[in-house]
Amino acid sequence: MWLGFVTVSAIFLRVSDTLSWKLVAISSLVFVLGLVDDISQLRPRSKFLAQVFAAALVLGCGVVYPLRGNWFIDGLVSLFWIIGITNAFNLLDNMDGLSAGTALISSFYLIVFYVTSSAYSQAVLVSLAAGVIAGFLLFNFHPARIFMGDGGSLFVGFLLGTVSLLGVTHISGMPALVLAPMAVLAVPILDTFFVSATRRLRGQPVSVGGTDHISHRLVRLGLNERDAVLLLYSLTALSGAVALAARHFLYPPALGLIALWFLFLFLLGVHLFRTDVFNGSHACPTQWPFLQHLLERDTLALLLDPVVLSLSYYFAHFLRFQSHPADSDVALFQRSWPIVLAAKFACLWLCRIYRHSWWRGSVMDAYRLGRASLMGEVVAVLLLVGAYRFAGYSRAVFLVDCLLSWGMLLAIRRSFGLFGEAIHRWSSPNQSARRVFVLGTSENARLVLRFLRGQCIECVGLIDTNGGRDLGRYVWGTQVVGRLDDLVRTAREHGVFEAVLPENEALLCSEAELRHFFRRDHLRLTKLGLYSADGDSEPHSRPRTR
Repeated sequence: MWLGFVTVSAIFLRVSDTLSWKLVAISSLVFVLGLVDDISQLRPRSKFLAQVFAAALVLGCGVVYPLRGNWFIDGLVSLFWIIGITNAFNLLDNMDGLSAGTALISSFYLIVFYVTSSAYSQAVLVSLAAGVIAGFLLFNFHPARIFMGDGGSLFVGFLLGTVSLLGVTHISGMPALVLAPMAVLAVPILDTFFVSATRRLRGQPVSVGGTDHISHRLVRLGLNERDAVLLLYSLTALSGAVALAARHFLYPPALGLIALWFLFLFLLGVHLFRTDVFNGSHACPTQWPFLQHLLERDTLALLLDPVVLSLSYYFAHFLRFQSHPADSDVALFQRSWPIVLAAKFACLWLCRIYRHSWWRGSVMDAYRLGRASLMGEVVAVLLLVGAYRFAGYSRAVFLVDCLLSWGMLLAIRRSFGLFGEAIHRWSSPNQSARRVFVLGTSENARLVLRFLRGQCIECVGLIDTNGGRDLGRYVWGTQVVGRLDDLVRTAREHGVFEAVLPENEALLCSEAELRHFFRRDHLRLTKLGLYSADGDSEPHSRPRTR
């Protein structure tokens, strides 16, 4: 791949385009670094220092991220960006076609950026890279016949990390344009961030390989390798579309759009990485306990809600002014934002939203969140009337903000169930006719739900075994549809006459009494491994190997 890129560069790049030739030469040095690592396994520290040296050469060519206008700060950010993207594509090279395909899609959007900005020399350089990557992908897609290795992945990552800075360096320093490369490369950034964080939680060096990437977790949730790669391709394409849309908006809405997309990707990452790191066999409770606690379900909702409330007020304000707010309106927003955020968050707390676990949501969540959102807007308006007599503020902004806050808060709390259902439907579009209930709502029930999805068996709902305390709620993304003492009626309503009992699930009666109850009412009881609780020697369903 490197040889092909150098060859087409020699044919199509102008000799006078000295910047592009410098970047080709420096990227070639990174390829040599990766090739040496493939052959002799360099130490992580040596690889890192070599990457710092290569990134410093790029900075010396004048390619700098224009974040603050201070050369020292911008240089550090640029150094971090180039090295981060380089290693992100190296880490992403964990499944056939994943790193190459992501690089190809990202290159396409970078080409669009440069062409629409009349930066044709940069567009030519990225087009050459995209052509070479496309040719390589034909043989690297699943099932792969050739592989990148560290030489290919480091080379592609370094080249894209470098050329992605050319647009913001030579075209514009507007904040939305500066954030556009980050949006285009969001998928490798997301994977690197969560892999690094979770490995540190386990006390494992980030440089040590493993099967804990986004792609591997999607496969463990039921997707095959091809579908997992295609899903990440789709996310990369959507990231590029968000960046492309942001470049054509004015600054305020563009910034909000990119922030909203990163919030979505962050939630996706949390749902994926939480499954193994905090509840699986890899969990290590003694490593980084504070960070581990921050990423737990209920604490995470408490931290995300202020972000959501801020975004909703941000969008409401700029939607009201047709994306062209005057300086005075921007000043009003900045002055009122802390008051509005504090009022809305306090009302969520007073309405006892945080007394209920968001992953055990009920059908009443929409009502509770709506009431809290409305109260928050009313309190915010009263505070602004008392502080500023509401001078210059628009009532329409707070009406729109109320609706947006309610919808976004509800979406976060429904995201776990929606994500699990979407993965389940993608991985098993043609489900078997077997439908069951699962007894209980504990962590044991969650293990059963994951097992059933792997067997393409539909769980119609959970059965409460705690006297009805969880009835109507959503636990592990599945609704609690009935109580154990009313199972016969629930079974007739749903047309399901089989229930699965998780191993070690707490019951209000003995297992012998439960078996007697099921026999009396002609219901079928199976256990976690889907072996009959009545003592059958053969399993009703065996796991499939993938």
